[in-house]
Amino acid sequence: MKELLVLSASRRTDLVGCYPEALIERLKEYPPDRVHTVVLWTKSPKNMLLRGGLREALSCYRHIYVHLTITGMGGSAFEPRIPAWEETTDLLGEVVKVTKSPERICWRFDPILEAKKDGDEFSNLSLFSRLAETIAPSGIKQVMVSWVFPYKKVIARMAKGGWRLCQKSPEEKRRQAGFLKEVCERFGFSLGFCSMEGFPVSRCIDGGRLSRLHPDGLSCSKEKARGQRELCGCTKSLDIGWYTDRCKHGCMYCYALPY
Repeated sequence: MKELLVLSASRRTDLVGCYPEALIERLKEYPPDRVHTVVLWTKSPKNMLLRGGLREALSCYRHIYVHLTITGMGGSAFEPRIPAWEETTDLLGEVVKVTKSPERICWRFDPILEAKKDGDEFSNLSLFSRLAETIAPSGIKQVMVSWVFPYKKVIARMAKGGWRLCQKSPEEKRRQAGFLKEVCERFGFSLGFCSMEGFPVSRCIDGGRLSRLHPDGLSCSKEKARGQRELCGCTKSLDIGWYTDRCKHGCMYCYALPY
């Protein structure tokens, strides 16, 4: 039997939020009988919830898994075209309907960002407890976190807006991780760290987990993915997004934007 595909849509750009029609067309290249799971990555899930269109296309697939990023920065200078977090959390019930189980949704608090500007300080870490308290009643149990990576283009982009990125030492990250774990234990979340040095290797795309959650009990590849970062534990998938599908959200910390 031919191995069923895990489609990733997409690590490279928010196809759901920015290019729903392109995503529909690309899904046509991979009929449901060839696909184990469609993994969606988005900060703005509304397009996958509207009747018809993308929601209808996704309904043809037996297994949908969603990485939903809610950082608390929506509408700020750092995520200018992302909805406010309250708008996104209000949609969680509908996202659960699309996936048919909150187990098939991972909340991404990604990235943690701290910055300074003219004496003012910003940190989204202080919002983590409130977000966890708001998201927990949906039944979502998995959260993945990372700290913003200081790429030169990210530092330059932030500097244009007058912001200076506050980089955290390994000791500071471990201390903050202790806070995250404490909050997760209080609200019943399982905590993972996405490609973070000094922390256990995690799998955002986890063939074992996807196989366990598949409604028909079908298995997919558990082979380690090629071409990912060294600390990435993800298993094999096919990404159907392209960096040329330039994300329209305008996030200041984005590594995928060329400048």
